[in-house]
Order: sequence, then C-alpha cells, then structure tokens
Amino acid sequence: MSSITRSAVEAMDARDPLSSCRARFALPSNVVYLDGNSLGALPVTTSARLGQVVEAWGRDLIRSWNGHDWIGWPKRVGDRIAPLIGARAGEVIVADSTSVNVFKLLSAALDLQRGRSVILSETDNFPTDLYVAQGLIDALDKRVELRTVDAPALSGALGRDVAVMMLTHVNYRTGAMHDMAALTAAAHDAGALALWDLSHSAGAMPLA
Repeated sequence: MSSITRSAVEAMDARDPLSSCRARFALPSNVVYLDGNSLGALPVTTSARLGQVVEAWGRDLIRSWNGHDWIGWPKRVGDRIAPLIGARAGEVIVADSTSVNVFKLLSAALDLQRGRSVILSETDNFPTDLYVAQGLIDALDKRVELRTVDAPALSGALGRDVAVMMLTHVNYRTGAMHDMAALTAAAHDAGALALWDLSHSAGAMPLA
C-alpha cells in the first residue's frame, strides 16, 4: 500500500471549498495551526477594526457607549452565538471569560439552592472549571463541598444535597460527550441545577 504523497495532499487542498479561508487569517507561512480554543489565529481585518474602535474612543469618549452602541454588543454577539448552542435570539449574553462566568454562575446557583451544599462534577472535568469551583469553596470557608465522580456514576450521585451539577459537555482529553439532555433532566429530577461548559462543543457539533 503506497503512502500518500505531497502532490496528492495539495490536490485535495485545492479542491477543498474552504481552502480560501486561510487567507482571512494572519498566519506565518509553513505553519499548520490547529489551536482554535485558547487563542485562535488572528483575522487579518482585526488590526484595522481595533484601530477604528480606538479612534472612535479618542474622538467620542464616553458618548461612544451610546453613539456607537457599544453597550449593545453583548446582546448582538450573543444573538450570533445562539444558533451555535441551540438557543434562540435574546437568550445568550456575552460577558467576561469562561472561568469568570463559571464562578459567577456557580455562586448564583449556590445562592438559589440554599440548604444544599454540594457541587457535583466529573473527576475528569476540564481542570480550570474544577479549580474555579474549589476557589469558590475556599471563599465560602468550605461551607460547600466539591464532589467528583467518574462519568458513568454521575446520575447516581445526584443526591438531595447536590445544589448544582457542573459539567463540560465534551471531554477535552478523550472527546467523550455527555448526554446533556438526559443528565440535565436527572439533575432537575433531583432538585439540582445544571451548569454546562460548552467550550469544547459549541461550533463543532449541533447543540440544543
């Protein structure tokens, strides 16, 4: 069996309907860049756009929030993201980083679920989300517990002391995907809230 040749790969690339998209990004030559989560490739239009925003800021000062409707961007960008995660227009807001949002949402969930003292998660969950949960627990003087179990045991671990189940939809190491609908229903049946991190599935697969 012969190995694939460079010319064959170049021919496939030439037929790829998305091959022209590479020109939209500022990438060094001879680099294949596959990191699309933490810091994706820079769009070539970004530098000029940032310059326009800075010039507007310098010219219009605080009036820019309303004059350029900067204050409405979180909703407008949220509406663009909504179809990627199976949501409707008006249901998504853009704010802060994933970690800051996880912290705020866990805090709100615990406040809503007073009398319950457990954050349930998967042992192999994305480490940063677990660090955020532990940091919140430390800030609350350990009045709350982080309980982690292996994925198959999640439903059975939804006891009446669980305030919120926090999970990442797709495992960043293995690619394993949770049944989001089933686990959310199980959490609700147990009186718990469900908090999902979609960082590794939004835009990569259909979501609802």
